[in-house]
This record gives sequence, structure tokens and C-alpha cells, in this order.
Amino acid sequence: MILAMLLFHIFYYTDSVQSSGNSAGLKVSSACSSSLSASSAPASSNNMMVPSEESSAQCSSAVSSQVTSSQVSSGSQSASELSKVESVSRKYYPVPLSDKVQDVIFTECESKKISSDLVVALIGVESNYNPKLISKTNDYGLMQINICHKDFFEQNFHITNLLDEKQNIQAGVYMLSGMINKYGNITQALMAYNCGEIGAQKLWNSGVYSTDYSRKVISKIHEIKVKS
Repeated sequence: MILAMLLFHIFYYTDSVQSSGNSAGLKVSSACSSSLSASSAPASSNNMMVPSEESSAQCSSAVSSQVTSSQVSSGSQSASELSKVESVSRKYYPVPLSDKVQDVIFTECESKKISSDLVVALIGVESNYNPKLISKTNDYGLMQINICHKDFFEQNFHITNLLDEKQNIQAGVYMLSGMINKYGNITQALMAYNCGEIGAQKLWNSGVYSTDYSRKVISKIHEIKVKS
């Protein structure tokens, strides 16, 4: 009887230890499995700020918008700065010509490489800034282009209306720049513009190298510079 009870206690104790070991082993195994699972699986939003595909797309879109907006803003700012620089360097003359007309003068003079001071002064002497002036000798508009040149300008430059301010300036600057390039002297160029090349040549042959007209234009240049 005593032996039977002793064997029973020995058997029960061994079974308890094995059961406890297996249970601890399972818990450790479960904990390791859980830990590995947590480390190998993507971090959840509760643990780390890892963006989802949807939030990544939104972020990418936001960054793209910021870059685009920045580029546009930068471009606009550059254009604005250039405009400011241009407005400072392009100072309008204190004469009765609109900014629009003066812009045409600037553009044509820049194109033909001649002084806008000279052209504005010449217009003052020729027409007193009256775009509709027609002289008794059939000279038209701001720069007093003679009607005899009309066919040439119409055929070569499609200038059809010498009373149109823009077309008149285009024709006048073309003629004046050609004479400056040909004679290399402002006074002689002005004489040729006013008298025609044949008339100017006769004056030069007689020893005359300036006229009231050329002196008036040069004086007008100084007058405009003082007022500007």
C-alpha cells in the first residue's frame, strides 16, 4: 500500500514538471513568434508614421504642387524683376507722344542701332509731334515721309499708310539709319534726310556741312536730354 502510494506521487510529480515545461515552451514560442511577426510585418500606424499608399500619393501630389507653384512663382518673380529693370532703363521722353508710340520708336531704334534721342528730336523738328501733319510738299506724318517713297515702302515693307504712327516711324527710322550708315556722320545724315541726297551733295560740294535744319535737330536733342 505504501509502495503503491509512493509510486503514485512519483508519477504525478514527473507529469506535472513535463506539463509545466511544455506550457512555458509554448509561451516562449508564442512570444518569439509574436515578436518576429511584429518585426517582419509592416509597422502599423499605431507604432510608426509609415505612410500608406494613399497617403504617399497625397504627399507626392502636395510636393508636386509645391514645386510647380514654386517654379511658377519664381518665373513670375523673374518676369516682374525684368519688367522693373526695363521700365527703369526705358525712360519715356517728356514729349507729346504716347508711351505706345515711344515704344515703337525704342523698338525700331534698337533694331536699326540708332539713337532714340535723335529720332525723337527729329520728329519734334519735322512735325512738332503731329502724326496727321501733311506738308505742302507732300511729306506725311511724324517723320514727314515724302509721298515719293510710298511705293518703295509698300512693295518692300508693306507700309501702306504714312499717317499711321507705327508705319511712319518704321519708314522714317529705316531711311535715317540708312543715311547714318552711309555717311557715318549725324549732321550729314540729317542734311540728306531733309534735303534729299542730291540736294545735300550739292551743299557739300559748295562747302556747306550743316544747315538750320541739322542744327535745330541737334539742339533739340540737348533740349530733350535736359528735360528728361
